[in-house]
Amino acid sequence: MRLFRLLFSFVFILTTQPYCAAFELSQLPEFQKIAIKTFVRRDSPVGGAKTIQATKELEEILGHERKDYVTDYVYLGDQKLEENGSARYYYFYPPSYKGRGKGELKYEKNSIMHSGTPGDILVMAKDNDDKLLLLIVQRDSAAEKELYATLGMNNTPEVEKTSWWRRMWTSRDKKTDDYEIDSAAIPVPAIPEKSWARIYFTPGPDCENNIVAQIDDAMHTIDVAVYSITNDKIVDSLLAAHNRGVRVRVISDRLQAAGRASLIGRIRDGGIPVVLNTKHKIMHNKFAIFDRRDIETGSYNWTSSATKSNAENCMFFPEQDKVFTNQFKTLWELYRG
Repeated sequence: MRLFRLLFSFVFILTTQPYCAAFELSQLPEFQKIAIKTFVRRDSPVGGAKTIQATKELEEILGHERKDYVTDYVYLGDQKLEENGSARYYYFYPPSYKGRGKGELKYEKNSIMHSGTPGDILVMAKDNDDKLLLLIVQRDSAAEKELYATLGMNNTPEVEKTSWWRRMWTSRDKKTDDYEIDSAAIPVPAIPEKSWARIYFTPGPDCENNIVAQIDDAMHTIDVAVYSITNDKIVDSLLAAHNRGVRVRVISDRLQAAGRASLIGRIRDGGIPVVLNTKHKIMHNKFAIFDRRDIETGSYNWTSSATKSNAENCMFFPEQDKVFTNQFKTLWELYRG
């Protein structure tokens, strides 16, 4: 009888206690929304603040309302630490912000956040409406390289072959097998310290919807250099931006532009200036610059298949230098001449 009671108690514990699986970086693409930045001193609880300031980019992830989140805290580096807890997001309107609100995430004091040091990578991932992941990845660690590989942000030779950034410039498909792709890649931008880079994955609507939102928010200029454009929703937004007075320019690939599904003709007919590559075998870039300050790039072509059926990703970040802007200017002048 005693043996039976012990066995029953063991089964009861197993079936009633929550199961906490160890976090793996390969799980990141399963999250709904991801933001990434360089960990700085003010992100640490050492000074007692225990807050993360929400820039405009992070507000796109967390919104504009107060909310409590069940939070998994993870540190990956020389050691692996995991804790479960919570975090609370505030959005308020201080007088100095002149009508614009300010977001702030307050987290629990824990060993994970204490382990972060300036230069590490801070990742915030949102799984659903009530669940967050706060992940710190130690700089110059094997975990950092794995993180870059998972998010497609590699810029180191030893892992470049599997990098999404590498594939963005050198991958081939049935339409391009017979052509050489210019592989002079734009350097991977530095992960920002004062703001966040946002990353989304497909299949799913997140890349499409966020590109449309970025186009709709543009006030002055939109420069597009995208290999293939067949997405009506994105093109509708480009034409609407042009019609409201935003200066829009488009660079695309001449072979893709000749395809039956291409919307380059519609873009041109709408009055938007377009140039096609005349100097390279293939124009394989996929990036856009909004108001000369915000960048969208990734493996994601502006196509319906990239949204509905392909495994793609897109990344949004503030341009900290003029690398993308200068590349667009170079290609525009080269192809237009």
